[in-house]
Amino acid sequence: MKSADFDIIDAQIHQPAPAVPFGDDVPDAVKLAINVELAREAMDSVGVDATLVVAALPYIDACVTRYPSRFIGVETFMDRDAELGAAVERAKGDDRVIAGRLLVTDFRTTQLSEAFTSGAMDTGFAVAAVVGLPLFLSTHGQAAAMRPLIERHPDLKVIIDHVGVSQHPVSPPRDDPWDRLDGLLGLADLPNVSVKLCGLPLLSRQTYPFADVWPNLRRVIAAFGPDRLMWASDYTRLRMAEVGGPNRNRGCLYSESRDMLLHNDELDRDAKVAIFGGTVKRVLGWQSPA
Repeated sequence: MKSADFDIIDAQIHQPAPAVPFGDDVPDAVKLAINVELAREAMDSVGVDATLVVAALPYIDACVTRYPSRFIGVETFMDRDAELGAAVERAKGDDRVIAGRLLVTDFRTTQLSEAFTSGAMDTGFAVAAVVGLPLFLSTHGQAAAMRPLIERHPDLKVIIDHVGVSQHPVSPPRDDPWDRLDGLLGLADLPNVSVKLCGLPLLSRQTYPFADVWPNLRRVIAAFGPDRLMWASDYTRLRMAEVGGPNRNRGCLYSESRDMLLHNDELDRDAKVAIFGGTVKRVLGWQSPA
């Protein structure tokens, strides 16, 4: 069911899996096909037209092969130094991949990764800038530390994940989940930086429509403008959330992650067109889904 008169593109999901694990006798190809259909069905259920799949290449391949107009991949690079540069160059020539992703921060501690601080990712940044592969950076509250490398490569398209802050589950809960937002806002003067509005319900202490996120969300919108923002549900991570712990919102739905922006009067239609797909198309160069 179409949820809007413009494209709704989800800028991040991971590979879903059935609630009941597969048996040992299920072939890998069948597992991948089922997991593709789980993602497709979830998208159809909430009116999402297309999505960026942040997953391993076998799942990306299964998604793009089965539904080429609805899925495109974002490859996470684990290589370092020259091997990282080679991986970035290979990904640029892969029709299944529209962008790369670097884990510049250890999500378990929210500290900068050794690979980033040692310079082992520098070649990856440099090659991505040369070949024109956009990079998503998972900073988990360390967005400010990205400035020197981004300034060094002004033609590189950079997208900061998760509104630039650390989020649960996967990262430790913080008393104030927005306490490092200033580090992200400090990058707004760099025109090659965009921001992924990802996992917003998990930054709220309230139920839908998560009104308490708006004071900080307004700051992000004012700093970057809708044309440098892209919505992402990360609904597969919402499903991982466990009950308990401070500031951990429960029962967040895929549709609520979308509707808190889509059905909010603070954004006009032009802003919604950008946030829900226009920015993805322009920044990543992905054509409108069928």
